Amino acid sequence: MPHWTNGSDRMRVLMVDDDESYLSACAMILRADCHDVVTCSDFNEGRRRLAADHFDALIADVRLGAYNGLHLIALAPPSMLKIALTAFLDPVICRDAEQAGARFVVKPADCASVSALLSQSS
Repeated sequence: MPHWTNGSDRMRVLMVDDDESYLSACAMILRADCHDVVTCSDFNEGRRRLAADHFDALIADVRLGAYNGLHLIALAPPSMLKIALTAFLDPVICRDAEQAGARFVVKPADCASVSALLSQSS
């Protein structure tokens, strides 16, 4: 198993989504796939955690209330794996996500598919 920069065999993931049922379901699947997941249900909490802790990956919903999850992605270190989630298939948002270095996933995405993206980077 690879060792992540935090010295663990488990990828440390920050997941930020204001849809708490989706957030909970995905976190449960990611944990079952041996990822260490920290969840946040709003932009400001996600920004605080991103600044205060170390993560190997960031999964952020694009629409977080009045905020844009792509701003969180832009704040993440360049070496961090980033995944942007959105319920809207918008080519502009897709382009912006890709320019920020994120993979783009349309919800309702199968949480196992999101986990597979994380595993591919292992």
